[in-house]
Amino acid sequence: MWAGIVDSVLFTILYPVTLLIAVILGYGIARKFYVRQNKEWKASGVEASVIGIFALLLSFTFLSSNNSMKDRLKTLHETSDAAANLRRESLFLSNDIKEATKQYLISYLDILGNFKTHYLAGENKLIGEIEFVNGNYLSLLISRNKLNPEGKQEVQLLLPYFNELNAHFYRTFYSYDERTPNLIIILLIVSSWLIALLVGFLNGFHQRRHYLVPFIFIVMVTLCIQAIRDLDNPHGGTIEPEFADFLAQQHSLINSTR
Repeated sequence: MWAGIVDSVLFTILYPVTLLIAVILGYGIARKFYVRQNKEWKASGVEASVIGIFALLLSFTFLSSNNSMKDRLKTLHETSDAAANLRRESLFLSNDIKEATKQYLISYLDILGNFKTHYLAGENKLIGEIEFVNGNYLSLLISRNKLNPEGKQEVQLLLPYFNELNAHFYRTFYSYDERTPNLIIILLIVSSWLIALLVGFLNGFHQRRHYLVPFIFIVMVTLCIQAIRDLDNPHGGTIEPEFADFLAQQHSLINSTR
């Protein structure tokens, strides 16, 4: 539920508003309970440390989300390489194995090229589609394995490439559910509200209002949180893995005369 709220468009709109409210609230507390009552307030000296802890938390989450995004992209490249390796290995085998592998990869790459559409339609449905394509290809390999020693040798040559391709697919599939823990996101958002409160509070002691620092704070934190949300959300953010290479690879296979 929490992930759905954070991923929503409503959160994108309301989050900077909540930061602005926190800044105004902090400013109001300083004016009402200190300035207007002529009470003296002295900095405790830990304000910079508190802001530094928030910056550290923001940096840690940013780095974690960015690394997850890079791992997803790396897996996609490895999947593409695995498909190409399987195709190249099949070119040196008998014509029926070569053609079956070509048709198998065409179907497989079609699913990968439209991964997001299939994933959002249902995770179980996506797994079912891949298992159906794999099952048909494995049935052919099993029949070749039982046919003669030559067929068995061909199957033994192809199986490592087949297993590698599917291992990368499932890594891609499960990476879509590997998100930053909700507790970390909650901690980051709540901390940003508290720091916004502190920024407004510290600005409340000046005789003239200061708008620049609160403005810079709200803009920077909003953009940072938005970037973290995008990096952390591969199927709904603006920074998404690119699957077009699989469709290009499929198109190349379809037009291949080999």
